[in-house]
Amino acid sequence: MDADRRKVLQHLASLCAVTLAGPAGAAAESAGAALPVDQFAALSARLTGHPASDPSVAAKLLAALATPARSSSLRQLAALVFVTPDEQLDSALHAHGFDAIANELVAAWYSGVVKNRDGEQIVLYTDALVWTAMTFSKPMGLCGGAFGYWSDPPQ
Repeated sequence: MDADRRKVLQHLASLCAVTLAGPAGAAAESAGAALPVDQFAALSARLTGHPASDPSVAAKLLAALATPARSSSLRQLAALVFVTPDEQLDSALHAHGFDAIANELVAAWYSGVVKNRDGEQIVLYTDALVWTAMTFSKPMGLCGGAFGYWSDPPQ
C-alpha cells in the first residue's frame, strides 16, 4: 500500500509541476499532451477497481482515448481522482462535470471499445474487464481448459 501511496504522490507532484510551469505548461496542455501511461493506469485502476493486467494494455487504451478533445479532460480527471477520497469520489466527479469522461473511461475498459469521431474502435478484446466481471464466461476463441471443461458447473 505504501508503494501505491508513493505513486499517487508522485503523480500529483508531476501534475502540479505541469500546472505551475506557466506558459510552457499551457503550451503542452494546448497541444493535447496525454497522461503518462502509469498515471493513466493508476487512474483507470481507481475508477474501475481493477489494475491493468499489463502496461501495454493500458498504453493501447490510452492511445485510443487520448484524442485532442479528451486529453485535457483526462488530465483534469486524473488530478481530481488522485486527491479525492473514495467515499467522496462520485459526488466530486459530478460536481466538477467529469461524469461523462469517467463513465467513458470505465466503459472502454470493460467493453474494450472506444468511441471516436470515426465510429467505434475495438481496442481490447481478451483484456477487456468484462471477462473479469463475468467469471462464468470467457472470450470467444480462447480455450477455457482441457477437453470437457464445460461439463463442470461455473464456480
